[in-house]
Amino acid sequence: MSVYQTSKEILAFLNKTNKSIGLIPTMGALHLGHASLIKKALIENEIVIVSIFVNPTQFENKDDLINYPQNIDDDIEKIKNLDPQIIIYNPNINDIYNNKLNVKNFDFGFIGSELEGHFRKNHFNSVATIVEKLFNLFKPNRAYFGEKDYQQILIIKSLKIKSNLDVEIISCPIIRDNDGLALSSRNSLLTKKERKIAPIIHKSLLDVKNKIKSNQKIESIIFKIQNEFKSISPLKLEYLEIREALSLKKVNKINSQKKYRAFIAARIGKIRLIDNIEL
Repeated sequence: MSVYQTSKEILAFLNKTNKSIGLIPTMGALHLGHASLIKKALIENEIVIVSIFVNPTQFENKDDLINYPQNIDDDIEKIKNLDPQIIIYNPNINDIYNNKLNVKNFDFGFIGSELEGHFRKNHFNSVATIVEKLFNLFKPNRAYFGEKDYQQILIIKSLKIKSNLDVEIISCPIIRDNDGLALSSRNSLLTKKERKIAPIIHKSLLDVKNKIKSNQKIESIIFKIQNEFKSISPLKLEYLEIREALSLKKVNKINSQKKYRAFIAARIGKIRLIDNIEL
């Protein structure tokens, strides 16, 4: 198992080979969702790189950064169990930011300003800054992202075009726990009580999907679920939206010729969780 803290060490190896490369960018605290991305990358590429870097500029709340789950030894062991030949890039902050926490300012337009972009103002610029750097460093043939962060995938695809990056962006299905909760590194921060309540987030998305199938009006669907959330403590709904899948445009009426997704963000105590579902 090779674990590197500087990109130069990895590049010294990669420059000697022409093998296909698959990249999985992560912030660690790996779970079965990450494992599904890694497994797919192992099938489709000769070399697999997993980056583990908790990007400080993605966190508007300092406490959120401090409390974010980190256990590099556990992450390394999980990756090793999948395949000991996987390359792990666990950089120090200087190797990524060159001693300056500068975030590149991208213009992702509408898809960057809605939903997560509205509630987390500089989040996508921070994500794109790191992902672009990883793409330029390692020049992967393919990069793998989970659909739990569906809007982020749209951002990365836009980044690919804007920065003329020669990489295939692979989106992978959401992996869920038995009760439907989307796997997330932040799930480990939930108390037992909060964890029992958390599956309501996914159940609400299923409710939206079923009501759409029965041709109920979008406005009434959203209004009803918003009211249901008001009686569930400590769960607080941040947003519940139905959007066009590719453009993220708001939807007033379903057109059978188009694809849609429902998006949700909610706080359980101090923990913020997001999810989405194809309609």
